[in-house]
Amino acid sequence: MASLATFVNRFVGVRDLAEAPPAVWIRTESPRLRAIANEDVYLFVKRIDNTTVVRAADPVARRARSRSVATGFVAALLVIAGLVPAAYNTMAGFTLQSLRQEQDKLKQQEAQLDLQEAKLLSYDRLEKLANSLKMVEPVPQQVQILEGTSKAEARNAFPFATVEVSAR
Repeated sequence: MASLATFVNRFVGVRDLAEAPPAVWIRTESPRLRAIANEDVYLFVKRIDNTTVVRAADPVARRARSRSVATGFVAALLVIAGLVPAAYNTMAGFTLQSLRQEQDKLKQQEAQLDLQEAKLLSYDRLEKLANSLKMVEPVPQQVQILEGTSKAEARNAFPFATVEVSAR
């Protein structure tokens, strides 16, 4: 295996290294620190007051700004115009659903009222009510038949002309 020592020994030889004088260390000055970069540069800072400076009007920049504002406004309008139909459909769906719920509720109320009407107009109930009020069926002479071509006009036609009806 080769090392640096064997490599040096080939050229210099072991004897030459043995005959070399020993190294003598002489005291020298202490090392100085390296200089800081740009240590010799001095920057003078002067305070500048720009409060009285007025920027010159730039017509090109004003046109560009106006165009960008107009373009943004048109883009916003297009986005809103695109979203309006979807929002309207959603709102119409909510309205339609609430109307359907109201219709179902009204149908249930109508069914309940029809049931109550059927109970009130049942033949058995009416017969009990008539008996409790001591009512009797009318005789044929007491029946009056109304004739007419419409509901607005009705004439009394007595079934028996000889029977007089007393005024009540």
